[in-house]
Amino acid sequence: MNVDDSNKLFKLAFDFVNDTNSTLYLTGKAGTGKTTFLKYVKTHCTKNMVVIAPTGVAAINAGGVTAHSFFQLPFGPYIPNAQGSGKGFGQIENVVDRNTLLSKIRVNTSKKKLMEELELLIIDEVSMLRSDMLDAIDTILRYVRKKNHAFGGVQVLFIGDLYQLPPVVVDSEKEILDQHYQSPFFFHASVFGNTRPIFIELKKIYRQSEQNFIDLLNKLRHNNLEASDFEKLNALYNPNFSATKNNYITLTSHNYKADAINREELNALKSTAYDFKGEIIGDFGDKQLPTDLLLTLKEGAQVMFVKNDSSNEKLYYNGKLATVVKLTNEEIFVKFLDSDNMFEVTKETWDNIGYKLNEETKEIEEKINGQFIQFPLRLAWAITIHKSQGLTFERAVIDAGDSFAPGQVYVALSRCTSMQGLVLHSRILPNSVQSDYRIYDFNLNEEHESALEEKLVLNKLDYQIDRLLKLFDWNKMLQVAYQLEELTLLSKTIPEEATALALAKEFIVKIKLQKEIADKFILEFKTLQQSVFFSHDTTQLLDRTKKAIAYFAKCIHYDLLVPLHAFFEKIINAPRIKKYQQALQEVDQIWWQQLHQMQTAMYDGSPIMKEGVLYERLKTEIPIVPKQKVERGDSAKQTLAFYLGGKSIEDISSIRNLAKSTIESHLFEFVKSGELEISRFLNLEELNTIQKARLANKEATTNEMKVILNDAFSYHQLRMAFFYWQKETGEVDASK
Repeated sequence: MNVDDSNKLFKLAFDFVNDTNSTLYLTGKAGTGKTTFLKYVKTHCTKNMVVIAPTGVAAINAGGVTAHSFFQLPFGPYIPNAQGSGKGFGQIENVVDRNTLLSKIRVNTSKKKLMEELELLIIDEVSMLRSDMLDAIDTILRYVRKKNHAFGGVQVLFIGDLYQLPPVVVDSEKEILDQHYQSPFFFHASVFGNTRPIFIELKKIYRQSEQNFIDLLNKLRHNNLEASDFEKLNALYNPNFSATKNNYITLTSHNYKADAINREELNALKSTAYDFKGEIIGDFGDKQLPTDLLLTLKEGAQVMFVKNDSSNEKLYYNGKLATVVKLTNEEIFVKFLDSDNMFEVTKETWDNIGYKLNEETKEIEEKINGQFIQFPLRLAWAITIHKSQGLTFERAVIDAGDSFAPGQVYVALSRCTSMQGLVLHSRILPNSVQSDYRIYDFNLNEEHESALEEKLVLNKLDYQIDRLLKLFDWNKMLQVAYQLEELTLLSKTIPEEATALALAKEFIVKIKLQKEIADKFILEFKTLQQSVFFSHDTTQLLDRTKKAIAYFAKCIHYDLLVPLHAFFEKIINAPRIKKYQQALQEVDQIWWQQLHQMQTAMYDGSPIMKEGVLYERLKTEIPIVPKQKVERGDSAKQTLAFYLGGKSIEDISSIRNLAKSTIESHLFEFVKSGELEISRFLNLEELNTIQKARLANKEATTNEMKVILNDAFSYHQLRMAFFYWQKETGEVDASK
């Protein structure tokens, strides 16, 4: 993607994300490229990352997931030190404490592994994320990752503009949150304590080029408007201006107002209405839809594109206005307000993504959970200020009356490219633009570019050395060895069980010895690390690290992986040990991952092992035996052959690896067809016992009859007896 190379702060912010483990808050005025930065990080950063956002639409726009869905966040306030149950504390309902939060989250094995491998968490539109929800995220990550560091040691990138839309706090929650938090803004979360994320504000504005308008927006953003500035703004006040006649879009404060305007204008058109139904594939929630599932349009309707053009032509962008000029049952033709050229709109696809961990590479990958396919249009005589966030308009009417919420004035006005395309339907008064002093205080944390550059050098050095240090953590290696020993002890089907157990114990001894040596090296490493921070000379540290990698790589390969694969190949064709084979593969994967990370370790962009012995991955694949398609009835015939050959039902069940009830059902079919006599399964006395009980309990079901007869007969034996009785008497069996 194209990036402005002259934007030094943009590059500086990316270097902090990519080359350090620093928590970062990236902000900037409207139109400074925050969305572009997010896309750039997703494309160019090599870390395992997950992107979340506070709302469904924001998550779709960011190419991520909602914070609530990924972390299973509570819907009520989260107060970590509250006492009580999730139902409510005293008279306060819906408050969640730490114990309740952790007891209710359901983290399966794959999600747990994903969180353990997570390196970078990106939170977009962070201005709308409440402080207590950020603390809940911190609590969950610490718990799952078993690391008592902020966010469980995960780097967090916050993106947003606090001068825009604030967190939503209803009155019933405000009273509770005010007792525990200075504000609902994310930066007052308890996780920060006395620290703050590194603060970088993008300065270069790409949306507006008119300097007078840029200056006015800057003053508005920081609540520095003077009397003359209010005069300039209110000179745009024109309550009689017709947005419709002049092809302007109206930005209003409430959904019902925008919907009413769009509905009224659409109904006023005399042309024929056409419905275009979108398609949802898989999981795509209603609140995530960027436009209507059933889009109703007429020729002459004013519409807005709700997605950037994905084709090479790049004809439109998110927020571009157009007029519908021709419709058929399946086609939409529009022209832009500044052009007479008509073109056909094609459908676009929005992905609802999720995340999965690639077990082989340990990389977090995106997966598509669902898709929404629809024409990228929505009626656009009006839109809410909230939904206009991130959009760009050349002509807009601002109509919010007296219902401005903090940040709404700035969001609304900053959507426009110039003052020439801006009209006010309501005056802007000083009380409408008051910004929160707590945001102002937090923004004092912004550092100058030179200070950021100095901090980057130190943080980058710290990050590089910390990554090297983690190469010699043997805890996970030892953990899976213990798990292998436990599984070997519990399993009763492993061939050469004594050899398998002895091998597992031998692995533990070897890994403990390796860990002991690694721990000693870590102490030496930390001593060298201290000298590096003073001298910035890494020669000795890298030389010792290279020698350590060569030593441990040899140990892992010859002492662990080679004997593991040798044993694996001995039992590769053994039956009924699939679980054990999978356990061996997982052990192999983790040990190989340790070796691979050491051999491919980098420092400042250069590989440490530039020369020397590098070990390749050993491969032992479990042979896949294709299942032969069994024709209908063949399986039952195989059962019959075994039975006539003298095998018992239990024998056949074991030989064919089928449930006993399945074997019995096969044989019952042959009793019904007359190919087998019922006397093979029930003698006359047993038949009489069942029939007597049946006559006394005619309305009982087969399950109830089984209980009545004290479970003396199987389900299929009863069915055989009922069938025999029905055949002999001609009566219909009510138990069927």
